[in-house]
Amino acid sequence: MKIYPLCSSSKGNCTYISDGRTAILVDIGIGIRCFSNQLALAGLSPESLRAVFITHEHSDHIKGLSAFCKKYNLPVYASRGTLENLVMQGLLSDAYELREINKKTADIDSIHVSAFHTSHDSAESLGFRITFDDGKTAAVCTDLGFVSSTVSEHLTGCDMVLLESNYDEQMLTYGPYPAYLKRRIAGIFGHLSNEDCSNEVMRLLENGTRHFLLGHLSEENNRPEVAYSHTISKLTYRGFCLGKDYTLEIAPRTNVGKVLEY
Repeated sequence: MKIYPLCSSSKGNCTYISDGRTAILVDIGIGIRCFSNQLALAGLSPESLRAVFITHEHSDHIKGLSAFCKKYNLPVYASRGTLENLVMQGLLSDAYELREINKKTADIDSIHVSAFHTSHDSAESLGFRITFDDGKTAAVCTDLGFVSSTVSEHLTGCDMVLLESNYDEQMLTYGPYPAYLKRRIAGIFGHLSNEDCSNEVMRLLENGTRHFLLGHLSEENNRPEVAYSHTISKLTYRGFCLGKDYTLEIAPRTNVGKVLEY
């Protein structure tokens, strides 16, 4: 299982996922030239890709989608609400292979993807659980105001979870953002805080997940070292040992070729 987060932040998100035979993308919030360069840094080829899965229509997740579709013409999977929004914006059209993903699993060769709804201020946002033919599982779950029972159900039992750790509560509270934006970020249709993320990581670890990747960190209201230490401190307090009981990585704002293998 290979995970390559090309970029992950409030300004751009794109994750390459592969089992060595088949590869998919989750989101493409990166320009097509940067996308190609980022893949090349990791020694990966876009020709290995078979589909792209879109979590929702916000620009940091679909910035390069239109150019990507024109160049590679791969199937685009998303919720009905997201697809309709993208068509309405003129970013997608019937000329492309648009596929709604809901309760039915999308089978992309040796990769099988199921979707679950997340709470976010978008048309119909999703998270994705990815199962490989060898039985390993991964999940990508960002842009959610809280961890619902549906989200927990789909994350539980995964080998690896990429989970949002968007903001530090103190940094957001005392930061420069206007009050309405602070309320939006911290609300149930906003983003996960470091505290919310660490609570879910602990629950997942107690239920068998061993590998974690913290993503979608705010550039204004968080720092990689802050998110990292927050989660480690909570897990250490509960008696879990980094490197022995679990692994923890931060998905970088811009990757320089580091592919994670599990």
